[in-house]
Amino acid sequence: MKFNKKIFVFGTCFLLLCGALSTVSAYTYLPGTDLQQATFVDIPGGGKVKYNMNYGSKKATTTRYATFQGIKTEALLGNFTCLVNSAKSQVSAEVRVTSKRSLSLEHAAQKGNIYFAAVCSSTIEPSNTCDVTLKFSADDLVN
Repeated sequence: MKFNKKIFVFGTCFLLLCGALSTVSAYTYLPGTDLQQATFVDIPGGGKVKYNMNYGSKKATTTRYATFQGIKTEALLGNFTCLVNSAKSQVSAEVRVTSKRSLSLEHAAQKGNIYFAAVCSSTIEPSNTCDVTLKFSADDLVN
């Protein structure tokens, strides 16, 4: 192969590799003043947790509350949700997923950081195929 062809092939491979790496760690976030929608599929029973790290909410205010609103829930005994950081550490209290907007007290969330939602089942929930769709914000959108 000629030198120019080798440079072209190497450059193309390098660009493809960079593109693949950038999409692996990509997520979408909205400012906390808007509700972000997230879907959780096949939530395990027995109180186990499912995370959605694809859609986040950037905390825009210094309020100590997060907002959650259920769109769809299938669990017989209901589901619970909370905010988590990128390390999947809980930063707010758990609240039941309901169709009304609910507030959750935050204990470690800071303005400017991006947070995600986690959903868990009841500890005595027998099913492991429940789905939940909810909207959430790292800020208080109720008051």
